Amino acid sequence: MLMLLKRLHGKFIVLKTGSGEEIGGRIIRLHNGIVVLRTLLGTKIYVPLKKIIAVISR
Repeated sequence: MLMLLKRLHGKFIVLKTGSGEEIGGRIIRLHNGIVVLRTLLGTKIYVPLKKIIAVISR
């Protein structure tokens, strides 16, 4: 999963979490098991790598 996210760095993706939530944004950082996304509105979202079950890239 980590290698896939590194390859998609800077791209717009959608992350699906174990709770069924879908979070979309551009990957701006991968650090200590945390994925940092910037949404279209400019806010940062921090998602733990353990909570991600799927990565959707278009």
